[in-house]
Amino acid sequence: MPPNILWVMTDQHRYDCVGALGQHALHTPNLDALAASGVVFQRHYSTCPLCVPARSSLHTGRYAHSCGAVINGFGSPAGREASMLNADEVTVGELLAGGGYHVGHVGVNHVRTEPPLSQRGGFARFITKSDYGRYLEQRGLELPDMTPYQHPCPTAFGDETRIVRFSAPNPGVHPFDPEDYLELYFAREAVRFLEQAPANRPFALFCFFWLPHPPFVIPEPYASMYSPGEVKLPPNIMADQRGKPPVHLTHLPGQVGAGRSREEWEATWAAYFGAVTLVDEAIGRVLQALETRGDGRETLVVFHPDHGEMLGAHGYFQKMVCYEEAIHLPLIIRPPGRGQPGRRAQLTSHIDIAPTLLDYAGLPVPERMQGQSLRPAIEGEGTPSREAVFSEYNGNVWVDLFQRAVVTERYKYIWNQGGFTELYDLQSDPYELRNLSGEAAHAEAEQHHDELLRKWMAETGDFIELG
Repeated sequence: MPPNILWVMTDQHRYDCVGALGQHALHTPNLDALAASGVVFQRHYSTCPLCVPARSSLHTGRYAHSCGAVINGFGSPAGREASMLNADEVTVGELLAGGGYHVGHVGVNHVRTEPPLSQRGGFARFITKSDYGRYLEQRGLELPDMTPYQHPCPTAFGDETRIVRFSAPNPGVHPFDPEDYLELYFAREAVRFLEQAPANRPFALFCFFWLPHPPFVIPEPYASMYSPGEVKLPPNIMADQRGKPPVHLTHLPGQVGAGRSREEWEATWAAYFGAVTLVDEAIGRVLQALETRGDGRETLVVFHPDHGEMLGAHGYFQKMVCYEEAIHLPLIIRPPGRGQPGRRAQLTSHIDIAPTLLDYAGLPVPERMQGQSLRPAIEGEGTPSREAVFSEYNGNVWVDLFQRAVVTERYKYIWNQGGFTELYDLQSDPYELRNLSGEAAHAEAEQHHDELLRKWMAETGDFIELG
């Protein structure tokens, strides 16, 4: 029988915010244990620093501009249309269900299809935030007002500008008992799926948590678990915007992040740490249920976020930029049976996840998928050949702000709308403090990366032109 699959995703989770991978003061025992027993891909990148496009890539094995879902797109019919998968796209959940898997989804669903994925994907169980809302109603609980934890941002919807309130860095204490909070509700539903999954066929559980996405309003004891004064901030917190495109200051990351003091960022980081520890607890409950079933070692376990979080790097908050904090992510894979635990240095991308799941399931990988299975690297049989990985951004609620990035072993090159370019030597400058674009000493590297980017855009049918 093919192996079971447990696919775990967090939202807006930085690479350095898994204790075993960066912030050792951060308490993430369950992810740390998974990293110790599995394979850690150290150079994994999101295809887009935004929820809907990133998750659409993950489900289809294709870039956002290839599968059609390029923005989050709420607030208008035109925006929503640009967040939908193309009508002919097939998701990995549908392919696994068609291959005999008992498939379940528990958690955040940001993949938009018509009809909805829950109705067309062959899922045996599909639990989302709507189900959580009904749970709260049955418990007689009401969610607190989040207005104090939001920032009003002037936001373009085509030719019209509206004020939209987006989550801000302000931390707060949620009034619920942790057991009534969203993450542990999702964990219980995931455990229920595992307990009820039939023993005579393989299961695939997609367990997609919300944290550590803002607002950072979480229950005790997690809200006060970390002291702001004990947080060690990276060197690019409070860094100025020299070498950065001015457009970031008028878009959400710069608007929400502007003007905050170091002390305020320390408080934000402490709350973020609490959110990470809470979601680690939720993940641990699911992993324990897997072991209780008795087939934990016969299960392919995959963990990663959809994208990262700036948390004040260069003065920006949230994502929507192509810097390391937003697109460089933790990827941990524990294979069934044999494998070679350890760390892998090759470049990997979100488009590789779906082919990897299908490969382990013994199912064919559709030719239209643009990634490659990581199974050879996981099992120590070789490393997939790849010079570069790519990321894109096309706007948040409207298709109106374009960035394209290419990452190689040493460099990152970013093209921004209007022709503003950035080049960073990630080996000597991992915090991207010095933009090398335009410097004569790095002209050859810049030209090579520009050529890589243009070739990728042409081969994948990107809808914009660099000029």
